[in-house]
Amino acid sequence: MVESNACATLIVSDIAASEIVKMAKMMESMPPLRRLLHLLGEVRTPRHERHRGKGDVLREMVFGANDGLVSNASLVAAVVGATAVRETILIGGIAGIVAGAISMSLGAYVSTRSERELRESEEKREREEIETVPEVERSEIRTIYRKKGFTGQLLDDAVARLTSDKERWVQVMLTEELGFAENPPNPKRSAFVMGAAFIFGASFPVAPYIVAGGTGALVGSLGLTASALLGIGVLRAYVAGGAVWRKAAEMLGLAAIAVLVANGIGRLLGVTIS
Repeated sequence: MVESNACATLIVSDIAASEIVKMAKMMESMPPLRRLLHLLGEVRTPRHERHRGKGDVLREMVFGANDGLVSNASLVAAVVGATAVRETILIGGIAGIVAGAISMSLGAYVSTRSERELRESEEKREREEIETVPEVERSEIRTIYRKKGFTGQLLDDAVARLTSDKERWVQVMLTEELGFAENPPNPKRSAFVMGAAFIFGASFPVAPYIVAGGTGALVGSLGLTASALLGIGVLRAYVAGGAVWRKAAEMLGLAAIAVLVANGIGRLLGVTIS
């Protein structure tokens, strides 16, 4: 791989540190020739190599809504298997919404709070190490970017620029060495999003029983649940990638198994109680 020191110096001087980080991540999968051409500004990133920003909020929405749909559809199916009384089914479904939303919100809050505390602890440690053993930390930066394809003068300039600002240096160590996201998690937001998404998803199986009962309500419940699950499958494909209809069919199939099992258990319990 032939490098021009003057060109490399010009590139690094013109690119902000955050752009260096993004460029390094993108170049990991590039062949050597394309990597060199990209550094020289000769090749634009192909469309299929540009990635959408997924976002924690969207993931939490998908997870919360999916859990609400599957868990409450299973609960309603179990109650329907045990009794045909509309009021009992409705009460069971609403109780499932309330209990599930509280559980999901608390779980999201505790997990993201723990992650944030861990990040803060690691950030404090990195700051101390940059102050006490800067050469060791600088060597770690060099190793990280050497693995990403930076060599020679370009590597030296990248390391010098990234370590010239301690705040930027700390953030690079957190994201590149320790694997944390660029922004720390927000426990309150996560709890709200997860709880609201759960309520939204869990409402579909229950909604028909608010206005009707019997077979009509059951058919409506299954139809609404299936439609919502297909929508969640599409969102899953957007967030995680993959074939849209495969994700949708997977969601529908797994939920169908859960509903059938729950309904069967409800029928057994109904017979036992009666």
